[in-house]
Amino acid sequence: MPTKESGRCVRMVPGRTSRSTRISRRSTCNTSSCNVPPPVRERELKLAAPGLFVVPDLTDDGLGVLAMQELPELQLTSTYYDTADLRLARSGVTLRYRTGEEAGPVWTLKLPAAGHDATERDEHSFPGPAEGVPADAADLVTAFVRSAPIQPVASLETRRKRWMLCSADDQVLAELADDQVTVVDGTRVVARFRELELESRGPDLAALRPIANRLRRAGAVLAEPVPKAVRALGPRASAPPDVAPVEASPNEPAVRAVQAALSAGLGRLIANDPPTRLGDVEGLHQMRVATRRLRSDLRTFRPLLDRTWAAGLSDELRWLGDRLGAVRDPDVQLGNLGSLATDLRPGIDPYLERLRDRRATGREALLEALTSERYVALLDRLVDAVRDPLVADRAQRPIERALPKLVRRAWRRLKRAGEAIGPDDRDDEYHAVRIKAKRLRYAAEAIGPSLGDRAPGLRRVAMAAADLQDLLGAMHDAVVTRSDLEASLGETNHRKYAFAAGRLVERLGASAREGRRRYPKAWRRVGRRWRKA
Repeated sequence: MPTKESGRCVRMVPGRTSRSTRISRRSTCNTSSCNVPPPVRERELKLAAPGLFVVPDLTDDGLGVLAMQELPELQLTSTYYDTADLRLARSGVTLRYRTGEEAGPVWTLKLPAAGHDATERDEHSFPGPAEGVPADAADLVTAFVRSAPIQPVASLETRRKRWMLCSADDQVLAELADDQVTVVDGTRVVARFRELELESRGPDLAALRPIANRLRRAGAVLAEPVPKAVRALGPRASAPPDVAPVEASPNEPAVRAVQAALSAGLGRLIANDPPTRLGDVEGLHQMRVATRRLRSDLRTFRPLLDRTWAAGLSDELRWLGDRLGAVRDPDVQLGNLGSLATDLRPGIDPYLERLRDRRATGREALLEALTSERYVALLDRLVDAVRDPLVADRAQRPIERALPKLVRRAWRRLKRAGEAIGPDDRDDEYHAVRIKAKRLRYAAEAIGPSLGDRAPGLRRVAMAAADLQDLLGAMHDAVVTRSDLEASLGETNHRKYAFAAGRLVERLGASAREGRRRYPKAWRRVGRRWRKA
């Protein structure tokens, strides 16, 4: 993930763009379908400042700041875009058009950074006229806005004073901005506020906290890391998102656990939609996991749900999952072959190229699906499912009575298959055990948190089932790739390729046999964890 460059402290001259605003235009996508520039990781602390606040000298107090280099003052005009019910703001997403930057007018989209709090966000910049949201930006927020139109929701005028904070070795530690903000509605001033932004030029915020403490001693107040638009729009903008985490406890109706599981899965899907569009491998993996988990949750809770409603939702999730899998499966194969096939190149290269072509074809189909009305309709249906799932009467029973039997059912099905399998059984029988292990894992993870004292035991069951799933998954991947390679041998008479592919088939076979050897131990561990749960 690129970060805003640390750079060196140099004297600015008129017309020169500071390193903090310079934008890379390289694409992170591996197909022509995506032309979005790579994101920049923004790391900043915000402080509220009273009207008479004076920025102190930060070159003392052992803060590591050798010099404060003042930059030209900016007059910024920003128009923020959102849906009428502020779906972006409520999800921690900001979309704006701004004039007054040294680099010129620019559209900026800021998305939550995976695994981080609101002090870190991924910033994308787009060229384009003020009249309409750039198509690429609108594409990246599809999962947040769904079918709702995007429109201007706030206009801000900002007078920005800036300083680069320089270290002893002439590196930029951070940029400090002192913003006087005016919220306007047409020609009417709605509100005014002042805030400080302390933005890191390094990999984390640790070096900024002593500087922030110095600013607090001078009279500033550490503020919530919310965008200016959220402050301007008021409480509506800080309300929960459409898909907020749901918690359930043992004495609540079982439908509450259904909502908790579906909200977790949908939240993961939405969060990984933008990275998937940008070609991020881990984002794609997590989005596929989200679709699989949602389908598994619908299966787990099926006795509590309206069958027709759940089946229709599951079918649409399967449609999406198939398109994600068409990209993810070649990714997995290419990753697995990285170590196994290193010494077989260039002989094995035709097969690797075949996998890359397969991935590229799958990605084109995936991007088409993600820009379709069908996908947007699925998102709307999933949001409705979290809010008001269509359930049977038994879903009103308390969680502690209704749900344990659902986990037991998943365990019994795995137990029958897992105990019956032997070292000489077919590969597809091992794969069937893997599927049942995954279903037990997801059932334990979906239901466990709502069962109070039983939650830790089920969490350990889920971990053991996940280990078994991973072992059998690696076996299945080896079997699938081996079969694919064997089929390819009949399509060519190239001797170097035949030799390399033959060697790779042998290695994949050995890998699958090793998985069979390790299976009994992994299986026994699941049983022990279940008996103690």
